[in-house]
Amino acid sequence: MSLNVRLIVCINERLGIGQRSCVGSGNLDYIREIRVMIDSAGLNVSIIERECLDKCEQGPVMRVAPGGKFFTEIDSSTLPVIVEELKSFLAYSVK
Repeated sequence: MSLNVRLIVCINERLGIGQRSCVGSGNLDYIREIRVMIDSAGLNVSIIERECLDKCEQGPVMRVAPGGKFFTEIDSSTLPVIVEELKSFLAYSVK
């Protein structure tokens, strides 16, 4: 049985002054970057955009699902780590 591996990404933007958010911290750019990386690696992974993952102060945030870990304070150097985590989940799901 294979899992439906997904990458859940936060697209929340808090508009209050001094309020950190995933979009305000650059997550839209990182989503575009990781989408290219996932496609280039040929991974069958859905990217699900969610309004909030309840970790605004640690944004940008992404989570591998089902049951995977949260990646917080993402930057471009974090994206290859997330792709490797997705590969691991996919490899585990086909065993």
